[in-house]
Amino acid sequence: MSTIVVTQKNGVACVGADTLSCLGSLRQKAQHVVNKTKITKIGDTFIGLTGTSASLVVMNSYFANPERPRNFSSCEAIFETFRHAHAWLKAEYFMASMPDKGEEYETTQFYGLAANPHGIFALYSYRSAQQFHKFWAAGSGRDYALGAMQAAYDKCKTAEEIARIGLEAAAEFDSATAAPFEVHTVPLLSAAKPKTSRKK
Repeated sequence: MSTIVVTQKNGVACVGADTLSCLGSLRQKAQHVVNKTKITKIGDTFIGLTGTSASLVVMNSYFANPERPRNFSSCEAIFETFRHAHAWLKAEYFMASMPDKGEEYETTQFYGLAANPHGIFALYSYRSAQQFHKFWAAGSGRDYALGAMQAAYDKCKTAEEIARIGLEAAAEFDSATAAPFEVHTVPLLSAAKPKTSRKK
């Protein structure tokens, strides 16, 4: 598993992830692995994924085709992006879309978090999304990260500081999370100052 966090504060959105990979009880720390990232960038959006490392490879391959729609600006846009992707993922990447016969809908097998100029989001396997005001976390260290970020949010000045506190708490207590951490920030559109006309 992994720990992924997203935060936003003072006009900046941030996503962060640990860099530990696990194969059962075998831990692959960052110093042993070249492709240790759990975060990818698609357009202006940083996306961190939990679960199997194959998910990041598949996502990068799918969106490498510039003709495929990609819009992560809202929960509705994210849903439409992955609704369009679902059939291609089954046909081209052999995605197992019905691992549990009790599922109401086919699943897309992506679960993670995203940060972009429009805000911070959680991405779910039913292709739905949620947008958050302050922060969220995903993965095996989620609960520790959430608690730490809740306690730190009002005291910290930057989104990156909050994200790192969440990741550090997860690494301290979750056996599937470890430093070093990868953190990316992006300015929020809502923080952009309106242009003022220069007086002549």
